[in-house]
Amino acid sequence: MKNEIGHIMRKYNVLEYKGPGDELSIDTLYKTLGYACLYKGYGKTINEIPADELTVSLFREAYPQKLFWELERKGYVLEEKYPGIYYVRGNILFPVQIVVISRLNRTMHSSLRILSANADIEDIRKFLEQTENMKTPRERNNIDAVLQASVSANYEIYQKVRRANGMCEALRELMKDEIEQDVARGEARGEARGEMRGRAEGIVDTCCDLGLPEDAILERLQKKLNISLQTAQEYLQTFGKQIVKN
Repeated sequence: MKNEIGHIMRKYNVLEYKGPGDELSIDTLYKTLGYACLYKGYGKTINEIPADELTVSLFREAYPQKLFWELERKGYVLEEKYPGIYYVRGNILFPVQIVVISRLNRTMHSSLRILSANADIEDIRKFLEQTENMKTPRERNNIDAVLQASVSANYEIYQKVRRANGMCEALRELMKDEIEQDVARGEARGEARGEMRGRAEGIVDTCCDLGLPEDAILERLQKKLNISLQTAQEYLQTFGKQIVKN
């Protein structure tokens, strides 16, 4: 696997992911090793799941200082194979890696870094850029799952991201309710001006702030104002800011 986290992995891989507020202790490690042992033992035939085809990976946002101290005290060696990815060397049942999410390479691991409760706006942008061209249903479902978890923990920063130019379709769809509310407020401001141009300006101004693509703005202008495509294009040219096109 090209991904650094996948380099240790084999045919069967047991993963333990700890949330931002969860502890990663020596007991967590032994519990996860126990899961791997049970998984091997539940094979339908003897040695159907070979021990040398099993790995264990544990994930946590913060550096688990107490766990690492305890492992070193017990004689294990911790090798930082890649930034934020530590291999546990020594007399251990299976190959084990401990992944410290906050220390991962930003370019290669944005999907994990944005699951932090303190996601960085650059990590979010990097993830959105990397996933923009992923179109299959499975890919979109995976992207949506990551975004939903990240948005729920970092709502305020996503409010900033969604207003930036170039917001990807996945995030636009995920936050469509909030976007619709903002657009409606922009339309209401335009309607308060009492004329067609005022309404058009309100729609264009808000849609541009939200980073909506040109075709979406034109469609909304036509629908809301009951005007032709040509007239909508004229309004967009008159009132538009920098439009980011899909």
